[in-house]
Amino acid sequence: MAQKKSEVAVEEKMIPAAEEAKSEGLFVDTLWNQYEQSLERARQLRESREDAYVNALREVIKFNKQYRKSVANLFEQTKKTNKEVVSGFMQQMNARREQLVKDEERVEAEMMNEREELKHQLKEVSNQLENLALTPIKSVFQIIDQLEDNFEKSTEANVAYGRERRNAWQQVTNEYVKMARNTHNEIVNRGKNSVKELLKAK
Repeated sequence: MAQKKSEVAVEEKMIPAAEEAKSEGLFVDTLWNQYEQSLERARQLRESREDAYVNALREVIKFNKQYRKSVANLFEQTKKTNKEVVSGFMQQMNARREQLVKDEERVEAEMMNEREELKHQLKEVSNQLENLALTPIKSVFQIIDQLEDNFEKSTEANVAYGRERRNAWQQVTNEYVKMARNTHNEIVNRGKNSVKELLKAK
């Protein structure tokens, strides 16, 4: 009878120890799972910030290109308007010439020469002004386009390099976390086993 009571007491002692071992193992796993989840959240947050930065950069460059295109279109429209003004002026000169033809043929010949010369000079001056105005604008736009494209490419390359470097270190970190988790579990198990042996010895 005394032996039966001691067996029941040993069983009662072992049941809480088993439950305690499960709860300690669960605590260790929960602790390390939360640590790994926080690492993963930090990585995802960093990558989403980098993606947002690259997307914002692309949008700014796209806006700048559209703006420069609209300025170039405005210049083309101004050029077209100038040609229309010159054409209107030429038409007025033609109308005036026709009226002078009626008055005098000699004056007409002189005016014709003057008109042709004036027309030639106006076209030459207009072309030179257009070239003069257009050359620095085109050069500046080309330089800005090249700078923005280079900046976008270098930013993308820098982000990709940073991610690649972090991914390499992430594998090392994951291995360290796995080793630390295993070591922590081993320490807890050794501690439990030591307590069991100590209780058995009593």
